[in-house]
Amino acid sequence: MKRTSILTKLTLVGILLAGTNSCSDLETTLYSELTPETEYTTTDTQLATIVTAYAPLRDYHESYFNLQELSSETSAAPAKFGPWDDGGIWARLHRHEWENNLGSIENAWRVYFGGISNCNRFIEEFSATAGDTEAAINELRVLRAQYLFMVMDLWGDVPLVTSFADAEVNPSRTPRTEVYNFIVSELEELIPTLPETTGGEYYGRFNKWAAMSLLANVYLNAEVYTGTAQWQKVADLTQQIIDGGQYFLEPAYLDNFTYLNEGSGENILVVPYSKTSGQALVMHMKTLHPLNKATYNFTDGPWNGFTALEEFYNSFEDTDARKEMFITGQQYTASGEPIMDPNGAIEIDSQGNPDPDGEPLIFTPYINELTPKAFSQSGARIGKFEFESGIALAMDNDVPVYRYGGILLMRAEALWRMDNGSTEAVELVRQVRERAGLGEISPLTEDDIYDEIQRELAFECYSRTVMIRFDRFTNQWWEKTITDPNKNLYPVPTGARNGNPNLAQNPGY
Repeated sequence: MKRTSILTKLTLVGILLAGTNSCSDLETTLYSELTPETEYTTTDTQLATIVTAYAPLRDYHESYFNLQELSSETSAAPAKFGPWDDGGIWARLHRHEWENNLGSIENAWRVYFGGISNCNRFIEEFSATAGDTEAAINELRVLRAQYLFMVMDLWGDVPLVTSFADAEVNPSRTPRTEVYNFIVSELEELIPTLPETTGGEYYGRFNKWAAMSLLANVYLNAEVYTGTAQWQKVADLTQQIIDGGQYFLEPAYLDNFTYLNEGSGENILVVPYSKTSGQALVMHMKTLHPLNKATYNFTDGPWNGFTALEEFYNSFEDTDARKEMFITGQQYTASGEPIMDPNGAIEIDSQGNPDPDGEPLIFTPYINELTPKAFSQSGARIGKFEFESGIALAMDNDVPVYRYGGILLMRAEALWRMDNGSTEAVELVRQVRERAGLGEISPLTEDDIYDEIQRELAFECYSRTVMIRFDRFTNQWWEKTITDPNKNLYPVPTGARNGNPNLAQNPGY
């Protein structure tokens, strides 16, 4: 397989930086001097514009992560004696009590509809130039399909806008089935036109295999979106990716998430991040305790927020190599000295209970309460994305959107759905588990399939969608009692409706 170079990654991220901030606004700005008059006549000018269109994906581990993971049974942001309360917004997200103006909902709407608008604009400008722009247009159409998939999954019926200059000022919402059909039609048409090249200049961009992964994911959730399952189509597409031979399971699971993961042979499409960028991956800041600054020689103290839920942490067998993604136990300085937290000796929760760990900084999977006084040391921390020593506010790790391990489980689920005695489904799950140091499960149950997907894809922005597909998002779990099926969709945000009176609200809001 052709691997990307660090230079290629830095070049792509550098181009992305120009468009990062304003992609959260529906009033799209063009971040290039290029116009139809100057024409996109060279590969370099086309690439600069194409990569700019990917900028909204850099929100993948921001508001999108919050909506996909913190609303699920995998994780939460407990209010640890002040930090991460923010007026209760994180607790309401976890408990499914969110309001229409929740910041993550508002931001995700702006960012991804901004991405659609960018794609529409660039498609029209490429179409107006005299240069050979067909390949560029096709890639932009696939990227637009990715954004449409994300908003359709989050909100159901959404505006289906495919033009820029002639776009309707206040579009109404298009039924989810029609949006689904448009996405499928686009991808089925475009996949044969895309290059099979991996890595290099296609690192962090859609090639044929990444587009097939997107379409397989759309089909995987077809029954939720349309009422009609498409398991055979999932099985067919994932088999084509497997037969393509371009990707493979890395021997070590966590190698896919290091700060040098550009060389992963498993990551099919990633969001490239850089520690020198503005909007960047900041999981180290969001999950670790301020005193962990001494553990990793960070230049800033972390914010002590995101934690895994105890039940999710305990769902991993102790021999599961994937359990190493969690950080628990006594914390130490970089030189090996135990870290002490004076606050741990004096914290009393809302029930009058002291922190049982006292002064030593010990991360425990147990979380005493979600709000208002979670113990500062409570909760297993999310260490899936390796923390590089000495960094500041940004990480260098690239985040997978589609990964070969996920493709194997997509096919396993599809085969099992069609035949719960499928021996191939057992074999595919065995491959994933074997890499984690675990044995075969035979026969497979629905719980087995569900649990393996959630554990393998933990914190990769899939959990909510997986729970809905398995009809579990309305279940109760720790600190969450609401079982309203209307919560399977987020509300259309207040700001969007204030700006467009034609946007009807989702039921239950």
